[in-house]
Amino acid sequence: MNKIVSLFAGAGMLAMGCASGADVAETENVAGEGAAIAAGVATLTYTSDTGTNYCAKVTLSNALGTPTNRWQAVIDVKTNNITSFSGGNKSASTGKVTFTNNSTTQIPTDGAATFNFCATASSASVRPAIVAWNMMSSAYATCGTNSGLNPTKASLAVAMATELGRWTPATDLAISGTKYTPTARVVLSAAGLQACANNGSTCKNTKAILGQQDASFMDQAVFSATNYIADLQNSFDRQTSLLTDLNRNNKAALPPAHKLTKVGGPTNLGNGSCGPHYIFQVDDATTLQPLSTTQAANMVNTMCFYGAGSCGSNTYIGFQVTQANGCPAGKTCIAIDPDDGGNSSTSTTTAGSAPTYPMNRVWDELNLLLGTPCITSAGVAYNLVSQCAAKPNTCGFLYCKAP
Repeated sequence: MNKIVSLFAGAGMLAMGCASGADVAETENVAGEGAAIAAGVATLTYTSDTGTNYCAKVTLSNALGTPTNRWQAVIDVKTNNITSFSGGNKSASTGKVTFTNNSTTQIPTDGAATFNFCATASSASVRPAIVAWNMMSSAYATCGTNSGLNPTKASLAVAMATELGRWTPATDLAISGTKYTPTARVVLSAAGLQACANNGSTCKNTKAILGQQDASFMDQAVFSATNYIADLQNSFDRQTSLLTDLNRNNKAALPPAHKLTKVGGPTNLGNGSCGPHYIFQVDDATTLQPLSTTQAANMVNTMCFYGAGSCGSNTYIGFQVTQANGCPAGKTCIAIDPDDGGNSSTSTTTAGSAPTYPMNRVWDELNLLLGTPCITSAGVAYNLVSQCAAKPNTCGFLYCKAP
């Protein structure tokens, strides 16, 4: 008879948007929300054990509420050595080993994923233990990323729409310092700060996302602050040039003065875009009457900064005009689909003992997740830590890394 010797249960974590912790005033969910949504169980069962050799089966229950084919588990086999395994991929043969799926087979809700391994024991008393694990929803399409740049810009689009109530980056942003020098940064302008105040916000999330220009302590292969700095300045110039050109040659295509109000999301519109959509009602800034569909379509020309429209192909912004999908009756809405985790869609609705935040960071201004377990995009188990004391402009984010 198989003997269960290790059981790991934990609350699942909802990871949608760039915010984490409870959804509080002036906080936009664009990088990972920390509300518990499901309980999951991981068990390690010995199928044989001679003292010097053993075989084990690991079972991970799917408590997501949706089928998935994505899972990972970090098992500490200590000084033992894995001699064989099946049912997944593994990162190493000794020490803390990360096992991941190697199959597209869907695991149904309340179903389970399993994998097996055998090992030579360094002694009869040294046995493996489950360190952390999770399952990640397959509900949304996944897309590639260039060191976190495009999804971060999409997250910035959602943050600015929510906190400033408009998309006018050429007005609301400015370049601090001498352009294209190592110390230059894109920041909120005086007009942008005033728009925050007019919209009843202090723009905490926008400031934090812009603050990632100084996140040089992060793994550059996961998120390149250097690329981010250069691209934001280039994007600012492209946006300004586009509006100047439209004003001279095609005034009918200029984006109108407008007011954005978030009315939906994160939600899956089922059109294959990267991650969930956020839906914004768009009205005339003065009359607050709905924009026409043509006027709303022109809004893409103010999203050049974020890589939409003629200025790029940011796959994390699936711009579309809609009068459905949660848009109030008689109103016109715009839907965009920034990634939920800031780096890829793989963190969407994570159940297990420890979530993965693909950019190894999570927005959590109240530090509700400080010290909680997490698994990095490289499959290493850590706890969420703050860099706020050393890097004040990162305050609001927590990072999955060694203290």
